[in-house]
Formats: sequence, C-alpha cells, structure tokens
Amino acid sequence: MDIWFDLKQDVAKQLGVDVLQIEEPDKEGFGDFAFPCFNIAKKKGVPPTEIAEALVRDLKIKNIKEIKVMGPYVNFYIDWKKVSSKILKAVNTKYGTSKEGKGKKIVIDFSSPNIAKPMGVGHLRSTIIGNSLYRIYKSLGYKCIADNHLGDWGTQFGKLITAYKMWGSEKQVKQDPIPELLKLYVRFHDEAITNEDLLEKAREEFKKLEDGNKENMKLWKWFKELSMKEFEKTYERLDIKFDIQNGESFYNKMIREVIEDAFKSNIVKRNPDGSIVISLKKYNMIDLLIQKSDGATLYATRDLATLKYRKKKYKFHKNIYVVGSEQKLHFKQFITAAELLGYEKAEKSIHVNFGLVSLPEGKMSTRKGRVVFLEDLINKAEELAEKLIEEKSPKLEKKKKIAHDVAIAAIIFNDLSTDRTKNIVFEWNRMLSFEGRSGPYVQYTHARASSILKKAKTKPTLKNVKNLETEVETEILKLLAKYPLIVKKSANDYKPHHLALYLFNLANKFNEFYQTTPVIKAENKSLKDARLKLVDSVKIVLNSGLYLLGIEAPEKM
Repeated sequence: MDIWFDLKQDVAKQLGVDVLQIEEPDKEGFGDFAFPCFNIAKKKGVPPTEIAEALVRDLKIKNIKEIKVMGPYVNFYIDWKKVSSKILKAVNTKYGTSKEGKGKKIVIDFSSPNIAKPMGVGHLRSTIIGNSLYRIYKSLGYKCIADNHLGDWGTQFGKLITAYKMWGSEKQVKQDPIPELLKLYVRFHDEAITNEDLLEKAREEFKKLEDGNKENMKLWKWFKELSMKEFEKTYERLDIKFDIQNGESFYNKMIREVIEDAFKSNIVKRNPDGSIVISLKKYNMIDLLIQKSDGATLYATRDLATLKYRKKKYKFHKNIYVVGSEQKLHFKQFITAAELLGYEKAEKSIHVNFGLVSLPEGKMSTRKGRVVFLEDLINKAEELAEKLIEEKSPKLEKKKKIAHDVAIAAIIFNDLSTDRTKNIVFEWNRMLSFEGRSGPYVQYTHARASSILKKAKTKPTLKNVKNLETEVETEILKLLAKYPLIVKKSANDYKPHHLALYLFNLANKFNEFYQTTPVIKAENKSLKDARLKLVDSVKIVLNSGLYLLGIEAPEKM
C-alpha cells in the first residue's frame, strides 16, 4: 500500500491533471502538495493566479482539510487526523514491500573480486551497493539472482603462475594465502620493470593455462580455492550471500560462440595484426577488441559470453552490473555490442556505476602493494566500536555481537548515505558516531524505540491514533506515509542513498519527538496509546529500512 502516492493521486484526479504535475513543497507552511498553474495559464493566455483562483472554487478532496491559493500555486494540506489510522494500520512487517516484480527476474552482478588478490576498500562499494539493491528489488517482488562474477581468468594468472614458479613457497602461501600471493604479484611487476622477458614468459604461461596445461591448471585451481575461502570469511562478516559465483573461467567454453556470432552478424573486422574487433565507430565509440593477435581473449569477450548465458538461463527482466565509474566506456561498448549480436536490447543491461572510495591516506593500488584489506577495515571498525560501547554501555550484554553490528552499520551507512556516483572517504569518528548522519545513530534510534515499547508493557493499538496532532507527530506520520515510495525510488534510480537519507530523517524526527513528547508518562491513557503506536510504527520502518541496506537493527545498544 502506497498511501502517499494515493493521496497525491486523489489531488491530481480532482484537478484533472497527471499525478506527475503535483509537486511536494520543500518549505514549511506551503502545504503537503502544490499544483503550479503556469502551463494552463500560458495555454489560456490568462495570469496563473486567476487560474489558481478558478481551480479552488468549490473544490473538495477526500483527506484534504485545506486548499489555499498562494500566488500561481494551489496548495493542499492533508487532514492528518483522518489519515493517521490508515497510515499506522498499514505499517507492519510487510510495509514497503510490493508484488510489482512478480514473475520478473533481475540478475545483479556485484562484488566480483579478483582471485589471488585481496578484497580491498575498492571492492567494498560494489559489494554493499549490490547487496542493498538485491534486497530492495526482492522486497518489491522480483526474483533476484545475486551473481558474484569472479575475476578468475586473464593474463594476470600468467604473471602469478610465473612468479610462483620462480619465487613461490607452497608452505608460505598455505599459511597466509592472499598476502603471499599479493607479494608475488607485486614482485613480478617490480622485476618486470627491468626484465621485459618476464612479460613474455607470463604470456606463455597464460597461453598454456588457456590450452589446459595440467600443471598450470592445478596451480590456478589452488589459487582460486584459497582465495574463495578468504572471500567467504569477509562475506560472512558482512552478511552477504550469493546465488551463483561463476567466475570468468566458467564462460570460457562459450567464447568461441561469441566470436562466431560476431562474424555471422557482420559486425567484426580483423585488423592487420590478426586481432578481431567489433566495429562501434558509427556509435561514436572506439572498436571493441574481442580477440588479441595471439588468439587470447579478453574480459569483454567473456562479458559477452556471460550475458548470452544469463539471458538464455534466466530470461531476465534486467541485468544489473554494479561496477565502478572508471569502467563506463567498457560497459557502453560491451552493452552496445551485445545488442548488435542480438543477445539483448541495450536498455535491459544497466551499468550501476559508483565513485571511488578512499581513506585519509589516499587512493591505493593493488599492483604497487599499497592496499587496505577489507578484512583489516572491518577489524578496525569493530575495535573502535567495542571501545565506544564499553564507554557508553559497560553493562550491556552481548557487547561483542553489538560491536560487530555497529561496525558493519558504520561502514555500510557511510557508503549508502552518499549518492553512489560520488566519491566517499572513511572518517572513523563521524562514521561511528551515535549522533549525526551515521549507521550507529539510526541503530541507536531503533534501540531507543524498542526500549520505550519494552518499558510500556502494553501492546500498541490503533484505537486512539486520531489524538496524534502535535507538529512533530504529524511530521513523523508524513515520513511513515512516504516509506513505500522511497523504497521504489531507490530501486528505480538504483540509488540506495534515497533510503539511507530517509532513515536518517526519520531517526532525527523521532529523536526530536522523544526529547519533547512524553510517551509512557503522557497526560492520559488515550494519548499514551496513540504515541506508543507511533513509536511501534517508527521501530518497524527503521528495522525494515536498515535490513534493506544490509544493516542489523539491535534491540539494545
């Protein structure tokens, strides 16, 4: 049930206009909805104020208590006494969910770390944004497939195999897999600066791997197995699960088909050096290389094979890639190429891009070894959260578990409360604060609502909710009414920050209510009942919204 939209729709219907023409004023005192009269005035050749006056004459709308003309606008004020019961009745554990996606499948490709390399802060955004979109779309009734498209193939494995054969120790790699493999990778690049033969050797080793050489295949499988064990530890801490984890290698056997399809579609050309490209010049893009001169394929070719496989297997409604902004060109090329190949219309595949993530130390690169492991980041957040909780609530039970939940909330909310297209920076003090725009602040508000309900020892009812009439109570009702709309907007824009900021605003408004409005000690029982129902509804929505972001909502903090 989308109450806010229904109210807006009623206004539009009575005016005889499209609901999209109904605005929501930002400034206080200008009503809940507004209709600008400029367009009608222009068509009729009369002043907009005249149109506004004519529109409101004898106009009556259900659940609207007042209609005012303010210059060229008609402003509408909702009768919150009338709609309060409807709003709070709708707020239950399924509030905000819908069946709009019934029968439709969405593939969400996110996280996608590279085998034998650490998951760094750079993987964090894809993992967190992708997981939130997965949860949001699922809540809207879509059948979602979370796909961890692992980077487990490519020329880097030629480099790693070369490095391992030259300098590697099985014992050391077993003891500390990812850091040891990273050391080998970094050493290879350092040595290759003065020894160009190493690059040729790496190309040979990768070609052997592509040809199925037993020794190289065994090493590759081992690197992959060790890496996956490490990745799973991180995913478990972030409470992230995938439906499939096929790496690029899974699609290797389908690559020949892609190249054949490209020739059949008459969209390729062979360069003088023997390399093969899909021609994209008429789309104002550089050509897409799908096979090198030595016969080796690229990840663009594997991406095309992956899309073909997904379409055939899932018959998806949407195919979403949560990948950094630096790959914008690649996705434009590859999605255009996929349409030219007849695999799928370009609008069905969406590149959900995002900005960089950095720490105060600056941007870091795996190749040069200056990387912050995601595991270390979570460890640091937990350590700081434990100290904070020890200071704030030394007698709290399950401190370790709550510190973990707070740490993860700090990391996730720091990311998701920012528009994904912008860069983010880790500022520990702000992220872990129990005040201001942070995950722990929203969690703490949820715990505060839980505490009030526990102390009340009575089950909230709808009986007296018409008594909710203070300004802050009305503002909370308004926010609660908007929740389903915010969930849909987050899905439609592929931007969970709409939801994160909404939760922050709701938490803010609830804390204002908490500071100024007695609940358990309300002046009479009917007011106490009404306010308890409001507290219960806020708790439900905070819990639901935090879950959609991938954040736990503790009952105590």
